[in-house]
Amino acid sequence: MNVQRTITALAIAASVCGCGTIRSAREAQRRVEADASARTSARVDLNGFSLARLVDFALTNRPSMVSAALAVKDARLAMKEIAADAPLASETPWNALGADVSMGYSERSVAKHLEDFEFKTKKGKGTGSLSVDLLVYDFGRNAARARAQAENVLAAESALAQEGFLVCDEVSAAYFALLRNDALLEVAATNVAMYAEHLKRAEDRLSLGEAMELDVLRARLDLATARESLVSASNDVATAGAELMSALGVDASSGDCAEVFSVRPGSLARAVRNLSDTAGTSAELYDFGSTNAPALVIARAKLRAASAQVDYAVADMMPNLSASASLNWTDPLWYWQWGVSAFESLFTGFRRTTAVDRAVVAMESAASAVESEELSLSRSLELAVAERDSARASLAASVTRVKEARRNLDTVAARYGVGDVSRVDFTDAVSDHADALGNRVRAFYRGQIAEAHILKLVGSAPDYHEEVTPEEEN
Repeated sequence: MNVQRTITALAIAASVCGCGTIRSAREAQRRVEADASARTSARVDLNGFSLARLVDFALTNRPSMVSAALAVKDARLAMKEIAADAPLASETPWNALGADVSMGYSERSVAKHLEDFEFKTKKGKGTGSLSVDLLVYDFGRNAARARAQAENVLAAESALAQEGFLVCDEVSAAYFALLRNDALLEVAATNVAMYAEHLKRAEDRLSLGEAMELDVLRARLDLATARESLVSASNDVATAGAELMSALGVDASSGDCAEVFSVRPGSLARAVRNLSDTAGTSAELYDFGSTNAPALVIARAKLRAASAQVDYAVADMMPNLSASASLNWTDPLWYWQWGVSAFESLFTGFRRTTAVDRAVVAMESAASAVESEELSLSRSLELAVAERDSARASLAASVTRVKEARRNLDTVAARYGVGDVSRVDFTDAVSDHADALGNRVRAFYRGQIAEAHILKLVGSAPDYHEEVTPEEEN
């Protein structure tokens, strides 16, 4: 009976060890079900947030970041599963031991003819068994799987970092687009005001006989066109706001863009610079990105994992060496036995040799993927650097153009008031000034978006340096 008690105690201990895991799993189920049934989010107020704070908000609020973090957790758990199968000849020999326990009880009736059959049974017997298996050596199978999974863990961690850089890039691009469209909306509103003043002057001059009716009609058309442009610019602001809300992971139940971003620092008279200027050519940035870009880190980790899978496939062609012992009890008798074994399949239809060949192909494919990622990074960096340099050159040219367009508009407006220039000259001057303002705004924020994109490509953390640049400098 002592053996029975021992077996019972082991079974109870094994059950207790699993209770915590089961309880955690049930709690997770209830939490997920509760979250699914309550999708309404709390109201969000991001008024006055800098780009750095918006990025931090998105990093903790975007579902994609949660998914990437869970992928890392799952990869690490898979590593624990592999470690649990380690043989005695490994870094974790204590995991080589596996134990199973079983208990049972049975009764049976006395054998009789069918007409004399009874459902009564005699006193039964209890049975129990405790068996221990020990994997001694597996010719490197477990070690190869562990190396492959370690690289998969690194790839998952790099994918989490990559998602963070992507979130930063998307939030930055949406934020700068919103500030740009805010400024362009102000350009459109300024044009409406100027054309409205132009129409008033044309009507006054017509009443005095100093202008023709055609001037008034043209002024009305210019004003209607400006108002149409204002509606379009307002829609662009709403679109940019929706893109920023999506980039931040904020849904409609948390408020609309006008409520979430009620006051923004961007305007036509000043530009908000949030990212410091990057330096270096595309070649110099590629040298940095070739060792730091998350996409390349992931591709190289997958290549090393594929190489480890080749080792596993080769090791899988070797036998397994194991030992076993068991203690069995059948009331009132008990006995024990032990043994060692080596198992090797002589013929499996070339499955294992084919597995080696497939592992080699997968490794070569992973090597090709690394080369493809290197080429993609090089091309993307060249385009991003070209965009950055083009934006800087455009900004420098547009600043000068704005000054000249403003001087020209002031002169034409003054001379138009006394009838020295035609309405066509005035309309052209207003249009030139509006185009110059718009180009300056676009060039400035094009550069900021390009800076954020470069940081994402090379895997570099942003250097936030928020400053407001006045109109004469931006």
